[in-house]
Amino acid sequence: MVAAPRVLIAIEPRMYAEVLAFSLGRHRPNTEISLLGPSEELEEAVLRLRPHLVVANRVPEAAREGPYHFFWVEVDEVRGGEGAKCLGARISADGYSESVQDVGTEHVLAALDRASEAASGSDLVWEEGVPLWQQYG
Repeated sequence: MVAAPRVLIAIEPRMYAEVLAFSLGRHRPNTEISLLGPSEELEEAVLRLRPHLVVANRVPEAAREGPYHFFWVEVDEVRGGEGAKCLGARISADGYSESVQDVGTEHVLAALDRASEAASGSDLVWEEGVPLWQQYG
């Protein structure tokens, strides 16, 4: 039996994290989702929980380079006073990375699916010249 994929979400504002957690839970109900509280240290949580996917405004080195954490989504921080705008992100999957200009739940779901495949021992094949996030689906 394959363990449930683990996701650690640490994005601000908190409402964004809660909405993302809700959406992931609806689309991937077997996923273990942890929300990081404002007083919790992200790097310590990464080392303690060993998530398959980290979604954060600033992904710590433990998630970028650690032996268990090769999948992450680093979401741009929301800045007040700028009005409505697209929210960009960098997505990294097992050493391959790509930037997206308007990150959505579908990008996080795709990264989670790839992380789950890797955790289950499936061979990941990367297509040359195809944006990383388009390969997730």
